[in-house]
Amino acid sequence: MTVHEFADKYLQPYSRKSAELIPDFCPFCHGGKSKDKQSFALNADNKTYNCKRGSCGKQGHFTELCRDFGEQADKDAPYNTNYTPQVKKYKKPEIKAESAGDDIKSYLGLRKISEATIAAYKVGSDGKDNIVFPCYDEKGEHIFTKFRPARKVEKGERKSWRETNTKPILFGMHLCEFDKPLCITEGEIDAMSCYEAGIPNAVSVPSGAEDFVWLDTCWDWVRRFDKIILFGDNDAAGLEMMKKLSVKLSDKQIYIAEHEGKDANELLYRKGAASVKAAYDFAKEVPAFGLIDLASVVPLDVKNLKSVKTSIKELDRKTHGFAYGNVSVWTGKRGEGKSTLLSMILLDAIEDGVNVCAYSGELEASLFQYWVDLQAAGKNHISSYYDNSIGDDEQYVPNDIKARIHAWYSRRFWLYDNSIIEENEEASILNVFEIAAKRYDCKVFLVDNLMTANSSALSDTDFFRAQSAFVGKLVKFAIKLDVHVHLVAHPRKTSNKSLDSDDVYGSGDITNRPANVFSVKRLSEEESEKAKFDIALEIKKNRLHGTLGKIGLNYCKISRRIYAASQGNYAKYGWEHQEAGAFVDITDDVQDLPYEL
Repeated sequence: MTVHEFADKYLQPYSRKSAELIPDFCPFCHGGKSKDKQSFALNADNKTYNCKRGSCGKQGHFTELCRDFGEQADKDAPYNTNYTPQVKKYKKPEIKAESAGDDIKSYLGLRKISEATIAAYKVGSDGKDNIVFPCYDEKGEHIFTKFRPARKVEKGERKSWRETNTKPILFGMHLCEFDKPLCITEGEIDAMSCYEAGIPNAVSVPSGAEDFVWLDTCWDWVRRFDKIILFGDNDAAGLEMMKKLSVKLSDKQIYIAEHEGKDANELLYRKGAASVKAAYDFAKEVPAFGLIDLASVVPLDVKNLKSVKTSIKELDRKTHGFAYGNVSVWTGKRGEGKSTLLSMILLDAIEDGVNVCAYSGELEASLFQYWVDLQAAGKNHISSYYDNSIGDDEQYVPNDIKARIHAWYSRRFWLYDNSIIEENEEASILNVFEIAAKRYDCKVFLVDNLMTANSSALSDTDFFRAQSAFVGKLVKFAIKLDVHVHLVAHPRKTSNKSLDSDDVYGSGDITNRPANVFSVKRLSEEESEKAKFDIALEIKKNRLHGTLGKIGLNYCKISRRIYAASQGNYAKYGWEHQEAGAFVDITDDVQDLPYEL
């Protein structure tokens, strides 16, 4: 299937901007509850896609997109640039409003709306005891119509409705002047209440707080105003509407009217026009998108900072644990113990009551599990057999112990399936990690390692740029979902000197953006004998607390555990505290041999 064929089948209706195909709604989240439009784009040139809605965030390569919809991507077929996508067509309103009768004037009068305001907004009747709210564009043309009963709406009764297939626009556009601020409310009677209070340019959204289709149909008109005041309802939906509009219109001066009423009309009814006008006059400016008023930030409570601890007490003292919302980079030459140490740190997190997820680009699942099980078991629970093929002992975890370990970390330790073939594995890793965070409440993540997380880049320059971008996305992922990410990055130099942050292979952003940088070095026999430890862990960067330094670690060959030289290899994990009888054996293999390697 080509990009063009996919768009025709799954993205209708859509528009095209340069190489990007932009449907009205994301094919995954469909705009969410708010029905956000045009958040999704499929690039026909590089064949990547993404949704900008934070709660969706789907992204990846066209091959993944096709797979998700049960299709097979045709990578070589050209895109048809001559195709013109469908455009939604609206009809003119057919219902003509009659003049507002005494019943409508009486009902609106009870809500403090005068006959002068009713006339200004051209509010009328459908002849069936229903109020007609006609929407006229800036040229005075009738475009859209909305209705509601001229009485209190009973529970379970429809509060309002619209004429079908008409173009939704703002109520009150015909009264607006571009040299004054635009005041957007959530309901027609709220807009009329603002008008009663002497507020100019008071308009209402056509279909409630969660429908933003009007922003597309009125886009050019709305953007002619430099200043916009949002006078929303004081409920969750109204506050969310104002928040989203603040982002969607972020290049404008946006103000929010704060008030004590349920909405503008209740404020008018209970406290009068002066209170409505005061809320408008003293509306608070929303800082420009991307800027934060520092005084408004919730202060950091260092004493209650959420972090994950390890079994290495000296590391915890220096770092105060691995705080959520951060990324840590681990570097060191191949075979120095980075991966081994980090799998221990994941087990420590599980022991700390935190779920974890790992990507291992170099180990298939059974081998990864085999090493983790050895560490979880500890040397006192590991058996061995003599392997004639290598002339040495081979360690394994007996099945009864293995069953208890697996029951302990079941549905708490998740592993990215690296057997799936992805053209852009970085995007796939981020997607899978987000699922692990949201669905399985994983709070600690491991990417081992940066070099094996394949990107779609071709040249070395593009490769380094892609790596830098991937690290940036990991940082944003950690902040957005309040998790901690550990990233393994190999050094580019091979000298025996102590590694600096700049020695990491690739772009400097790989160590600039994360909060922590650690290096791991296995000592020679001579160095180890002198230092009284096997591995040197050095804190190269510690943004939160600033504490740097070296920590001596030892390595247990039998269990593959790495532990603080000052503590000894005494760590016990939760499975040891469970009764053996509470677990079911995972295999009938009476030989109790390790996994096939």
